[in-house]
Amino acid sequence: MTKSERLFEEASRLMPWGTQTNAKRPDASFAGVMPLLIERALGCRIQDVEGRWYLDYRSALGPIILGYQHPTVAAAVRRQMEKGVLFSMASPVELDVAASLVELVPGLEQVRFMKTGNDANNACVRLARAFTGRDHLVTCGYHGHGDWFSCGHGEVPGLFPRAGNGVPRLLDSLVTRLSYGDLTATEQVFARRGDEIAAVIMVPYDWGEPVAHDFVRRMRELTQRHGALLIFDEVLTGFRLARGGAEEFFGVRPDLRTFAKALANGYPLSAYGGRRDVMEKLYDVILTTTHAGETLSLAAAGATLQVLRDEPVIEHLWQMGERLRDGFDAAARERGLKARVFGLPPAVQFRFGEGDEAGDEARHVFFRELYRQGIFAAVPFLLNYAHQPADIDETLEAMRAALDVVAGEMPALAR
Repeated sequence: MTKSERLFEEASRLMPWGTQTNAKRPDASFAGVMPLLIERALGCRIQDVEGRWYLDYRSALGPIILGYQHPTVAAAVRRQMEKGVLFSMASPVELDVAASLVELVPGLEQVRFMKTGNDANNACVRLARAFTGRDHLVTCGYHGHGDWFSCGHGEVPGLFPRAGNGVPRLLDSLVTRLSYGDLTATEQVFARRGDEIAAVIMVPYDWGEPVAHDFVRRMRELTQRHGALLIFDEVLTGFRLARGGAEEFFGVRPDLRTFAKALANGYPLSAYGGRRDVMEKLYDVILTTTHAGETLSLAAAGATLQVLRDEPVIEHLWQMGERLRDGFDAAARERGLKARVFGLPPAVQFRFGEGDEAGDEARHVFFRELYRQGIFAAVPFLLNYAHQPADIDETLEAMRAALDVVAGEMPALAR
């Protein structure tokens, strides 16, 4: 057994999954080529316990927006560490980061901090129900593992299996699930239950779907008409679409929004906030946690937001994504393969054939070959500020070799 295999075997004995996060569970179909455990990271590269480096496109599932160990963020954390990590009262760093967020995000009037995206989304749901005096919730997208996001009725099943998941069946009647972009189902649920709906919590953009500007705008119109709140779950989209979030990108202002992942460039922090009148309901609704004011993550967030303000981070993500997209599409055309990039440039995905079983198999072969060449493939490819043109070119060179293997193993995908 390799060192990785021995460590993962021991981890699986001590911890279910052998890891803490569902998306970090090793894929057995990539055994021998996909790293099992990561020892360290720097910039846009990660190193496994065997000492092998990979050009990383998972970005720690999205939190790494500036690159691993970004010097501005690291320096801010070291300075704060000399002062302390957690105090018996609030810290000025809480005010500093709150002020930065309110300045950066157009409709954000007040904000509170939590630790995870799931925390922030649950807080918004509770707050919306208290503010409106209503119980029904409409969800659109993945919002975490909370009870309200693991139950309900709708066309799209939750990420987790409903049967036996520990969520009371009584909650199903209080939640409706919608597919991103499904205007028909949206109109129907508001026609049927509009005056019962406390809030719609939605991902403003699902990276795997076409961008639905009309859908987002219509959701705003319907929630306003029926007195429901609109909550943007920006746990993943936050600071990848635009500096001011999805509301800047779409031109649609929600009542509440949540941020996490990229907020602190890898440090554990989330935030939720919005309209002052809604947020002031928190004087009546107690939503609190000891470590929300943990200062190292807040210092990291303050530094991350400063870089986002001062440097062309968003523009760089789009440019590098376009370079990757154009290079892949050209390579696929040269080889006569039915393959293309889809999704917005900061988080591209790859489709082979018609997206059917054969196409999925081709993408599996493509990813397998990328892992072998030291490219950590992901769905989607999440770029960060550390990815430079040379890194994209290195990736494209590996992709051309991987596409040669796909063409050889699956000739049916030829145009």
